[in-house]
Amino acid sequence: MDEFNKAVSSCGLSEVSFDGPPFTWTNGKVWQCLDRALTNEAWTDTFEVTKVSHLVHGRSDHAPLLIRCDANGGKSSAFRFLNVRTKSPSFKDVVKEAWLIRLAGGMVGFHQRLLNVKRSLRFWNNRSFGHIFRAVTQAEEELRDRQVEFDATQDDVSRACLGEAKARHARALAIECDYWKQKSSIKWLQQRDANTKFFHSVVKQRWSMNFISRIKEEGGQWIEEEVTIQECAARFFE
Repeated sequence: MDEFNKAVSSCGLSEVSFDGPPFTWTNGKVWQCLDRALTNEAWTDTFEVTKVSHLVHGRSDHAPLLIRCDANGGKSSAFRFLNVRTKSPSFKDVVKEAWLIRLAGGMVGFHQRLLNVKRSLRFWNNRSFGHIFRAVTQAEEELRDRQVEFDATQDDVSRACLGEAKARHARALAIECDYWKQKSSIKWLQQRDANTKFFHSVVKQRWSMNFISRIKEEGGQWIEEEVTIQECAARFFE
């Protein structure tokens, strides 16, 4: 079993979460989960959501596995604050200005202030930082151009420009790495590790696992339509 697990890990495979009975095989005396669905990075790049359902055994000793996948499993996510933005010198000023706006008191005012801070941070983020990954690409292109110039001239001016381009590229990569670390919630990696491809894969796996593909109504019927799921959830908490 250890060799099998090593093979799964070396191939970059990960198990898909499931719903239904926990055991997929039985001989009438022993029950075990022998059947699993594994996906690789190419699969998660193609299908944002993959869910597995363990169906009833029927006459077989193995339960059939129903795999459902969706290339566009969710809508755009809500605003999420990135911790890396706190490193900016203007961060505290933006929050302070948004928080001190005159609004109603009590919990209503508190809620309005939170919304105002969110809007201000969203606008400030887009204006000051732009797209994280686009910034990395632009920094790489600039670094490549400055390297070509320095190789051709070998003078002090091109050397200084190359040094500045390297610094901007390093900052862009650091921001991207912090972004994926926060998104993936990986706490145990060393600070020197910057495997953003691995972080990206973990984020996709967590997103797929957290996605609700279906729920069961009080009457026992399974609901799979996204709009109906939202309506059932809202009624449950009313």
